[in-house]
Amino acid sequence: MYDFLPDYRDPIVSVALMILIAVAVALAAHIWNLYRQRKRASRLRTFLEKFDTASCSLEEQEVPFEEGMAKPLLLLARAFEQSGTYDKTISILLYLIRHTRDDELMVYLGKVYLRAGFLQRAEEIFLEILSRHPRRPDVLLQLEILYEKMRDYPRAREVIETLRANGEDVASIGRYVRFLELRSATGADRFEALTRIAHEDSRFYRPVLAELFRIDPSQAWERLDPSRVNEVLDLLWYLPAESLRLDIIAADPTLEAIFFARGEIDARPQERSGIFAVDTLAAARQCGYAEGELRFSYLCKECKRSFPVSFVRCPGCMALNSIEVEETLGKRRDQRSDTLF
Repeated sequence: MYDFLPDYRDPIVSVALMILIAVAVALAAHIWNLYRQRKRASRLRTFLEKFDTASCSLEEQEVPFEEGMAKPLLLLARAFEQSGTYDKTISILLYLIRHTRDDELMVYLGKVYLRAGFLQRAEEIFLEILSRHPRRPDVLLQLEILYEKMRDYPRAREVIETLRANGEDVASIGRYVRFLELRSATGADRFEALTRIAHEDSRFYRPVLAELFRIDPSQAWERLDPSRVNEVLDLLWYLPAESLRLDIIAADPTLEAIFFARGEIDARPQERSGIFAVDTLAAARQCGYAEGELRFSYLCKECKRSFPVSFVRCPGCMALNSIEVEETLGKRRDQRSDTLF
């Protein structure tokens, strides 16, 4: 009875059935994978359509994509980014993403939007990537920086907690967000709270002291560390005359030399400051030349780029506390209009 049915106890039949099942599973997986790829491609096209503008689109009819174009176009995009021509960088990246669907290019596009100041678009890009890769620390870090720029500190802290849960060291970032919160606050206790940040992490000594001088110069002088004067030379140099504490200046040879060179005190310093530009100005003033002054530039120790204004987070590479202050000699201007406060 039922002799036409296969004998499943036969080893050959069993092996054939196993192969058939394996082929069916593989075929189903392949079909599902194709479906997911097409769905993702469709979603990506729909998502990217939000970022197309008349001034920011590469005409695909005029420039048909070929595999070998990706690397040269990416190099061109980076060149445009370095020159600050962000619209052309964005145009090239959108074109490449449409044809390659490369997540790394999406990350790069988000960074360019962030640098260009298109914060909402950058946020949409980063959240889209995180919807597929929730634990990418580099994207989470960029999102946290974005919330710093938006002054959305509660959401910045949420991202910091996510990074901490992923095992990332975010202590400095957390202190920086706290510093930004205190800088925009008005409470009477923020002076001591800022001082605690500098005590917890000495790398925040410079930005905290700058903020203390802005809040209460007299109290800030009390917290000046004479051994770290070279780190805050520009802060001292640009202090208004009414913010000086001559008693503290007279008690320290380095401070005395700095403010003699600046022309605020007449007593000739007993010792040199050990800072070449300051000692040069002081020697010139002793010889009757009082037209010199200090000028400052600000170097990022990470990306090696130089900027004309001070920073805590590098405007170029977004590194934190990577500043190095460089002083040069120049001719005194008619009025000291520069200030860091």
